[in-house]
Amino acid sequence: MVWISSWGGDGLTMTNIRRALQAAAGGGGDATYVEDVYSTYVYTGTEATLAIVNGIDFSGEGGMAWFKSRSSVRNHFLQDTLNGGGNYISSSTAGAEASIGDTNTFNSDGFTLAANSNNNIAEDIVAWSFRKAPGFFDVVTYTGTGVAHAISHSLDSVPGCIMVKNLSTGERWVVYHRSNTAAPATEYLVLNTTTDTFDDSTMWNDTLPTSTQFTVGIDDTTNKNLDNYVAYLFAHDAQIFGADEDESIIACGGYTGNSAGVPTVVQAISLGWEAQYVMLKKTSGLSDWLIFDSMRGVATGGDDCALEANDSAAEDCGNEYLSFTADGFQLNGANMNYTSDEYIYMAIRRPMKVPEAGTEVFTPIAYSGTQASAQDLSFSMVPDVTTTRLRNATENNYIQSRLTGANALQTNEQDGRATSTQMVAEFDVVQKGIRIPGIGAPTVGGNNGPTTSNYVCEAFRRAPGFLDVCAWAGTSVAHTIPHNLTVVPEMMWVKRTDGNAHWAVYGNNENTKYAVLDTDLAAATGAAYWNSTSPTSSVFTVGDHGDTNASGENFCAWLWATVAGVSKVGSYTGTGSDQNIDCGFSSSARFVMIKPWDAAGDWIYLDSARGLTTTPTEPYLPYNTNAVETTSYDYVRGHVSGFSVIGNQTISNNSGTTYIFLAIA
Repeated sequence: MVWISSWGGDGLTMTNIRRALQAAAGGGGDATYVEDVYSTYVYTGTEATLAIVNGIDFSGEGGMAWFKSRSSVRNHFLQDTLNGGGNYISSSTAGAEASIGDTNTFNSDGFTLAANSNNNIAEDIVAWSFRKAPGFFDVVTYTGTGVAHAISHSLDSVPGCIMVKNLSTGERWVVYHRSNTAAPATEYLVLNTTTDTFDDSTMWNDTLPTSTQFTVGIDDTTNKNLDNYVAYLFAHDAQIFGADEDESIIACGGYTGNSAGVPTVVQAISLGWEAQYVMLKKTSGLSDWLIFDSMRGVATGGDDCALEANDSAAEDCGNEYLSFTADGFQLNGANMNYTSDEYIYMAIRRPMKVPEAGTEVFTPIAYSGTQASAQDLSFSMVPDVTTTRLRNATENNYIQSRLTGANALQTNEQDGRATSTQMVAEFDVVQKGIRIPGIGAPTVGGNNGPTTSNYVCEAFRRAPGFLDVCAWAGTSVAHTIPHNLTVVPEMMWVKRTDGNAHWAVYGNNENTKYAVLDTDLAAATGAAYWNSTSPTSSVFTVGDHGDTNASGENFCAWLWATVAGVSKVGSYTGTGSDQNIDCGFSSSARFVMIKPWDAAGDWIYLDSARGLTTTPTEPYLPYNTNAVETTSYDYVRGHVSGFSVIGNQTISNNSGTTYIFLAIA
């Protein structure tokens, strides 16, 4: 027998019942992560049956999918599992529920689109998916009575935001938000307009929602007798997610603007985790309901791609609104941050699962140029960082990050970000890949030259324990930078992005030394780079050196660590004879980077797309020069548990030399 008591501050909620039953059974149950309940998916319409596989179990758990054409003027398009895949409503109109003709299907791993208006041919489209789950999201339908009454829900926590739509008639959308004034139960907002907040007791009957119900008053918008309604409920800060079931994945809050119209003034919104989705609305005046997400592009120091929930307009990527930070998000300048104006937001956490296989976080692709025509590269996962390199001619090695937008840095140069279309790929149009634009005039350079040009692209995904990317503004005063790697970084690459500076590399657990990615020099002593302070699982430290912390300059860091069976960051001592480097993998490494730490030597990297196997003569490229790929030497091979270094080679296995490496299974 299991005895469950409601004694205690949290009460007898479904979450506590579930935890009690799991504890009684002697196990913790299956943890739920943000990836299980939320997805942003970008795709191109086909006007034919199209299966979208995003890992969201709609058919088993239920939920809502929200679509918007990015490239065309079309209304938003919302469907949920209670009202069915043959019906829709739109956040940008007050229209009643309507039929789409061809029926979309909700599946156990996403949904299948028919040839309808969220699948128009050649249009770029985004789909935001919200799965029903305690502490995150719920869908409720009800019939109005004309008399104030409570509606039950299964959110199992107090809603932070509720969106209600009359399905029967052309009534406006109404929104409850916990941070809409000091008395949110007396206020409402309208999702399909730009209006500010309204004070009206007939909407929510001046009653705050609870963890089991919300209340509607006598207004026709929420409770007309015999009309049908749908309510979408979003939680706030329910800390029941993640491996230990003690983390939140959604936040509904508010803030007061502070910029006074000055574009350089910022405001940090702390959530305790990095956001991947943010919806913003001014409540003290007219404004659109702006939606941002990392898949379509929120660039640190660049323009952000906004869609408006209340408008049918195509995506606008011409303004800078915000940046995603390790601790939440940051408002930049006056856009949605004007002094004394009041704002609300809803934010959703970025992916949080630790990878279990190398294919979840890394894919290399060898390809040939197409020159004038764009081409898409498809990977095994959603890429967050790519390095692209011409193999059969001299060319720079380009690195891009989703977090920092459509600009490229060069690992072999001190230059700042470059914007030439020859080298800049687009992250935001291919779900599991990138699009490389055509380059026009004949040239060998860039990353899409003539068909005789051979390239390699290495794609990496940010994931806890494996890789994180951080951006910050320098101060010239030693300070810490927060990160979301969740473990202690074992290697860090740092680059000033807006001007000339060397790449600074932390490695070999030495906080008083640094190496330089754009040279072949041995690691040197430089206490000012890391302020002689080792990184932790939540922050790393930069000193007062211009390469890591020049005042007023923008910086980016790539942080790497070891995940058992997935990646290995480490070091070894050369022997001059063949030796195997055991990375703990179950098969050969698919990526290896090696650099002599205490001696001069190139930063060489090899991958399985170019022939990293257990056979001799593996091709390699250097990160620190623009040299053509080397194919005639046998320096590094794959090995069953990682990789092998061959013979007495200065670049990889000189006797007595210390080498640092990064390997991925």
